[in-house]
Amino acid sequence: MTIEFIYHPAIVPGEDSPQTLSLYFLGERLLLKPGVMDNAEQAMPWTTDSVEQDPRLELLLGSVNGVSLRVVGLADIPPGFEEVALRDYLLAASDDIFRVVNAAAQLRYWRSTQNFCSRCGTLLKPIVNDRALVCPACSYRSYPKISPCVIGVVRKGRTLLLAHSNRHRTAMYSCLAGFIEAGETAEEALAREIFEEAGVQIKNPRYLVSQAWPFPHQLMLGYLCDYDSGELNIDTTELESADWFDIDNLPQLPAPQTVARKLIEAAVELIKEDEGSC
Repeated sequence: MTIEFIYHPAIVPGEDSPQTLSLYFLGERLLLKPGVMDNAEQAMPWTTDSVEQDPRLELLLGSVNGVSLRVVGLADIPPGFEEVALRDYLLAASDDIFRVVNAAAQLRYWRSTQNFCSRCGTLLKPIVNDRALVCPACSYRSYPKISPCVIGVVRKGRTLLLAHSNRHRTAMYSCLAGFIEAGETAEEALAREIFEEAGVQIKNPRYLVSQAWPFPHQLMLGYLCDYDSGELNIDTTELESADWFDIDNLPQLPAPQTVARKLIEAAVELIKEDEGSC
């Protein structure tokens, strides 16, 4: 099923009616009808069901296939719903559904943490014609926060540099990544992060793909790059281990929906293409 998702251009609560779809949250976790998680690629996470509970937060996110969709934050799990970790759901959902829930999670987080003006401390108010909040005292506008990050896979011959993070709960290996600092280009940040975390210098960074990632508001910019120089010297405060893996003997990899997996698969295909042309 193709999903046409259109953002609503302002911060308004949305109507609770049988004609409106609702996506429910309990803090950072999704609230889903039973069975949705078992068929996450097909079953929709939103519902027309109303909940007999005063919401902590209501936002009109936009429309899905022409039907209004609102984001609702609740204080408790209502009857007929179950709570699911947002990360677990997103890694099981289709790309179309991923995009909508991703946007909902980021907007919910921003609205639940942005209440007062950072300039003068006055309570912020919604704007009827903009996706922003405004300070009635000093006119400062607050927009949803987006934090740009870089993530890259490094190629050395037919091997790829992959790392196991201290934060990973499984034996999964992934690409190196980090936030872009003020004043940096994405390419400068990529080179710095890989050197700081793994001790190697890179060359030929090529942008490939981006992905929004709602933990809590990241925009991942994905790059392919080549090894230039240096020996592996990992930052143990960030990584548990890192190594060069032959493309025919890769470790456990991230889920297919992630930008890291897309980068790794693209690098593998590029190496195979190069070997086939020799």
